[in-house]
Amino acid sequence: MADIRYICVSDLHFGASSSLLTQVNPFSRQIDPLKPSPALVYWVKALKEVVQKNNQKNGNKGIKPTLILNGDILELALCNTNEAAMCFERFIELLFPAEENPQEWLFDTQMYYLPGNHDHHLWESARETQYVNYIQSEKLKNEPYLPIPWHTTTMFDNSEGVPVFFLNKLLQRREAYKSLKVSALYPNMGIKTANGQKAIIFSHGHYIESIYMLMTELKTMIFPDRRKPEQIWDIEAENFAWISFFWSTMGRSGEVGKDIELIYNKMQDPIALRKLTDNLAQSLADRLTDTMVTEFAASKILGTAFGYLFGKAASSERGFSDQILDEKTQKGLKDFIEIPLNLQIRGELSGQIPTDLTFIFGHTHKPFEQMITYGGYPQGIKVYNDGGWVVDTVKTQPLHGGAMLFIDENLDTVSLRIYNENNYEVHLAEAKYPNQPVSPLYEALQNVVNPQDDLWRGFGETLAQEIKVRQDLLEYEIKMRSAE
Repeated sequence: MADIRYICVSDLHFGASSSLLTQVNPFSRQIDPLKPSPALVYWVKALKEVVQKNNQKNGNKGIKPTLILNGDILELALCNTNEAAMCFERFIELLFPAEENPQEWLFDTQMYYLPGNHDHHLWESARETQYVNYIQSEKLKNEPYLPIPWHTTTMFDNSEGVPVFFLNKLLQRREAYKSLKVSALYPNMGIKTANGQKAIIFSHGHYIESIYMLMTELKTMIFPDRRKPEQIWDIEAENFAWISFFWSTMGRSGEVGKDIELIYNKMQDPIALRKLTDNLAQSLADRLTDTMVTEFAASKILGTAFGYLFGKAASSERGFSDQILDEKTQKGLKDFIEIPLNLQIRGELSGQIPTDLTFIFGHTHKPFEQMITYGGYPQGIKVYNDGGWVVDTVKTQPLHGGAMLFIDENLDTVSLRIYNENNYEVHLAEAKYPNQPVSPLYEALQNVVNPQDDLWRGFGETLAQEIKVRQDLLEYEIKMRSAE
């Protein structure tokens, strides 16, 4: 059998005008969070088509796949919370039609959410709510000393996860969605076979880039003799406030948030970025100094600092249009998998490492699937990236695109590549060991997904149109706001 048990997607960025899954009026250049975008309508139709045809073909009509939302699902850096929330509601309405009997829904009512950098705040609110509930429990009722709040969850013991307070309360506004649950696992989630020999690890992937460990880097610069943290708990404990501050909070800070969005947009243009950092440095220097000499010195120092900070962000993996992973990010991925991930797996599985391991991440917006060899593992790892659904630059980036990852009961994974920015014909792909045949799931999906069907051709045509709208909007915003 090749029934779909899990579906993994990431980087939907609901609420961002750059997201293909957020409705944008091409004439007013405004988002409309009360309507689903044409691409989102196709997105859900395509997902339902694959699940329904595949699972019913195998005679298992009762199997409902579990959705794994692998980070940056809500855009909390570049739009207001209410806008992101409304766009998420449109997503849920399409997946779980309120007019249908819940028994007819195609997907499990339990969803798992692995927050990324742009929605990291959801993890903060979830873990703080969990901590409050814990210290109010009978176990700690009479304890004078409170334990340290935890920063991560276990990877494999994920039967419940941490309830995402904000999203669950959002869904419960409607009686039809009282049974839906969204639980957070952070930063890694694992599923494994009963014998522990085969496993899949999900992680959003922001910790493969050094900009998200800026506090660790700064501390190491100040104390060069100290050893950098290796456990994922310690890495998160040092950097969570920075991630939430700049990448998951600032864009919602009233009028200032709009300027943060301009910073993100200008990161795509080196000249505009240099102008921006110089202006920020000069403005701050004016306020901090009272002589021309000190003002000039302060401006130069601040300009260098801002250039470093924003330059690091601008040179993130998404900025390299001609490589799936640039050398720096390859090293970051290697370091993450070989050290904190390896330690967490061994810690939870009594020192053992599964012989057949798949690692799935998002964040870079560039989908791929390949075998990669890393130290500390018995053989190569099947590495997948499920891409993203946003337009990051004015110019077309052929390696950018979106995929849906399907996983069966045998923990075989198949990527359904929906698009790249210059190629809108859907296709299947999977990472395999040398001489390994394609999986039963791959064969099953070949019989379900026909690129020439109206659904897939219509989806591709819609994506091409919507990408052009986002590119025009991004170019307009950079030009108009730069002139302010």
